[in-house]
Amino acid sequence: MAQMLEFFERFDIEKYGSDGGPLHDPTVIAYLLRPELFKGRDCNVEIETKSELTVGMTVVDWWQVTKRTHNAKVMREVDDQGFFDLLTERLARL
Repeated sequence: MAQMLEFFERFDIEKYGSDGGPLHDPTVIAYLLRPELFKGRDCNVEIETKSELTVGMTVVDWWQVTKRTHNAKVMREVDDQGFFDLLTERLARL
């Protein structure tokens, strides 16, 4: 696990200039176990399929401008310390 995280941290710093890599899969599981660690809201989310410029782009209507039906819960904040505590605790069980 440590080697995987180190690889993605290096990769994301080199490619995107960000400090650390995304933890998409463990974040989903953390939400299922402890949803109180996350803050967000229901939104309409669509994938652009027609524009040559933005094809494949995920478009989130955060402000409900389109008035489309909500179809996803979009998280914008996470209690990072709570998340890492949960991740560490669960990994220690392995």
